[in-house]
Amino acid sequence: LGNAPTPCHQYSLAIVARATGNWSKYSLLGSGAYGDVYRGVSPDDGTTLWAVKRAKVITTDFRKEVAQMATKHHPNLVRLLGFAVGGDVNTRVENVLIYEFIANGDLQRWISHDAPTSLTLLQRVDILIGVARGLEYLHSFDIVHRDIKPANILIDSHMQAKVADFGLLRVGEGSSMGSTRVLGTVGYVDPAYCRTHNVTTAGDVYSFGILMLVVLSGRGATVHEMNPGSEPGSGGDQEPVSISRWANHLMAGGMTSLLRDPRMAAPEDIIKRIAQLAVSCTAMPTASRPSMLQVVQDLEALREEVGGGHARARAAARVDAMMVDQQPMRSMDEDLALVKRQFTLESETATNFSSHEGSAGSR
Repeated sequence: LGNAPTPCHQYSLAIVARATGNWSKYSLLGSGAYGDVYRGVSPDDGTTLWAVKRAKVITTDFRKEVAQMATKHHPNLVRLLGFAVGGDVNTRVENVLIYEFIANGDLQRWISHDAPTSLTLLQRVDILIGVARGLEYLHSFDIVHRDIKPANILIDSHMQAKVADFGLLRVGEGSSMGSTRVLGTVGYVDPAYCRTHNVTTAGDVYSFGILMLVVLSGRGATVHEMNPGSEPGSGGDQEPVSISRWANHLMAGGMTSLLRDPRMAAPEDIIKRIAQLAVSCTAMPTASRPSMLQVVQDLEALREEVGGGHARARAAARVDAMMVDQQPMRSMDEDLALVKRQFTLESETATNFSSHEGSAGSR
């Protein structure tokens, strides 16, 4: 039972408010288009930390969504611990979700240029695999996330990824949403969805492809390196283009190395293969994109190669260290004697060379 999923509890709005210091600004962790997230402390034990999302967008299907979310458990999904509802005609209507608190913040923090430390290639691949596994799990239930981006990927204390902020819109439910408002984040939204407003798992695959390129390069979802049809770095007024289009341009020109975050060491062939997989996720038509299951399998195969390279490097370092350790220890007197013999040998060599030069000059 130790690995059993934590049950999802309903709390009163008053209890949740107290847990966050009455929605104190000092407890505010972040704010987005769909809600504010606060740090809270569970009243059950007084120590467990919560991440409490106070929704700005109220849905009539909130309880239905919570009931479904409570049954979804995966190591790469943030766990839903509880919820609260409240309000009436005289007060603000409240939809509140309570998630496990993830200590290391979001992926955006770790790929930004002021990150606590630069992620290695192996760490980045592991994070991408975690996100892909989480999405593949959701897609197995025909559930679409709709907003994959670094800010919605949390990093735990073991540097593993957990997908956060997933809704429960199933495939087909978005075909007649009665609204032309595009859900998602600029740069990560599938262009096909922008045209049709049909929600499909292929839209998540597109967003994941953009995420892969962002994690690989350390850049944003749009870049200013090139105008349409121009060379990177050509100067002039730069219009932002999709990082996917930029990656295609670089690979076609044999400039794959420019896709690598300069803070990260990585073989160019691995960079190229990750970029190729990422670009395939953004392909048109949408039917040509891989499934998230295929993406997981491809990334895991790449991980074997990357991990093997790291293991070989560590093994070589251990062998070098052992060879140094196995060298016989000399005393200081022996070291001085060795230096003296070397100095004498060099002096004799110089004397002999001078004598030879003198003899040659006299001939």
